[in-house]
Amino acid sequence: MAKTKKSSAQATLIPEAPAAPNEGLTQLKVQKAGAHQLTPAQKRFNKLLAQVEKFNQQVQHIERLELEVRTPHLTRMAALHQQADQAQSEMLFFLHERLQHKGLTATQQATAREIVSSLVETLGRDKEDPEWEQLRAEYLSVPPEDAESLDDIKRAMLKDLEDTLGTKLDMGDATQFATPEEMLAAAMHHLQERHQAEQAEQAAQKAQQPLSDKQRKVQVQEQDAKTALRTIYRQLASALHPDRETDPTEHARKSALMSQANTAYERGDLSTLLRLQLQEQQLDPASIAKMADERLAALSLLLQNQIATLQQEVFQAEMRLSHELDVPVRATIKAPQLNRLLREEEQEFAALVKTLQQDLKRVRHDDAGLKRWLREQATLNQQQAQFEAEMAKLHKQQFGAHFE
Repeated sequence: MAKTKKSSAQATLIPEAPAAPNEGLTQLKVQKAGAHQLTPAQKRFNKLLAQVEKFNQQVQHIERLELEVRTPHLTRMAALHQQADQAQSEMLFFLHERLQHKGLTATQQATAREIVSSLVETLGRDKEDPEWEQLRAEYLSVPPEDAESLDDIKRAMLKDLEDTLGTKLDMGDATQFATPEEMLAAAMHHLQERHQAEQAEQAAQKAQQPLSDKQRKVQVQEQDAKTALRTIYRQLASALHPDRETDPTEHARKSALMSQANTAYERGDLSTLLRLQLQEQQLDPASIAKMADERLAALSLLLQNQIATLQQEVFQAEMRLSHELDVPVRATIKAPQLNRLLREEEQEFAALVKTLQQDLKRVRHDDAGLKRWLREQATLNQQQAQFEAEMAKLHKQQFGAHFE
């Protein structure tokens, strides 16, 4: 372990009242003392503390958004989805019943069957009663000629994928996959596993090479950081162990603090451990400022690792909330702005529900209205098919370019 070296510049911490774990980190910040300037290590420590505070606040902000904005929105959307499902279910059974009688042209029948098939797949996926089983058997069964065509599509897609990547994927027969999308997902997983294996092999080869002076220094810093974290945690555990308390109130207090310390240690959360030390008067407010630069560098490495963890937590929370709410959510978004986006989404879906209900009313009115509606749907389906073909072509071009 490297020897510590005393800092030439003296600095002091401004004493403040002990903070709760979620409060700011000002009390840990190194302050200038008189004419002395902060050392680079002290400046870096302060900068990393500020970043930890920023990402902590972002995590807490997203948690508040989930509680205050997400839950009410999902409740309102659930009611709208129920209305949509009701209208679509009534449309499904109306069209199914109408298809049992004459009067529709072959094109109109094909359009109606396509709509019913889509609705059966969407609404009846988890239905287990005999009526839905009969609908699935009638509208979702794949004729042998179509099944063979689908297998051909899968094989051609796998060959195109291998040609694009310039490598054999060794995934077996393409027909083992239920859909082309499942095959593509398996291919991406296969490539990821191959890439990870190559990285592991490179890491093993690199580990056998002699370390440079810089690499040895990094290893020493990492070991110093682990030792510092473990020392701080043990000091807290010794003072906070609840089994040593006979007073019920103090026992409950220390149990809660010990739980915080355990969680912080497992996460490598140095800032929380230091705050707990301040709170329990285990840490002299001026002691951090008096630390040697090398000791402070070890603490800074812990903060840097904590920042990486917090950044990942923020990213995952953003992605989770964006997926749940179906709108882009970033940690910097304000509640009023997110509420506006969600209200717009609700209004758009409410308009869709109204359209579904109006369509149902049209087709039920008379056969002339039904036939006009089927012609409109056939046109829309054709436009959608053309759009999807263009998007598939564009996706294939972009996918191929990504691996070139």
